[in-house]
Amino acid sequence: MNDEDICGLCGGPEADKIPHPNRWPTEARPDTGLVHAECERNETERAFVEYRNRVGEEGVARFLRFIP
Repeated sequence: MNDEDICGLCGGPEADKIPHPNRWPTEARPDTGLVHAECERNETERAFVEYRNRVGEEGVARFLRFIP
C-alpha cells in the first residue's frame, strides 16, 4: 500500500482524486492531499443538505454568490 494515496475523508487506501477547493460551511476538510471521488461526493451532498436545512434556499443562494 502506498501511504501517499490515503483518502483524507475515510482513511482508506487508493484515493483517486485531489479534493475540490470550495466547500460548504459544514463540509469536512480532508486531512490528506487525496480523496476517493465517492467519499467526496457523499460528504459534499451531506454538507449541502445540512446547510440548506439550516439556512434555506435563500441562504444557499447567498453563499454561492460569494464563491470566487
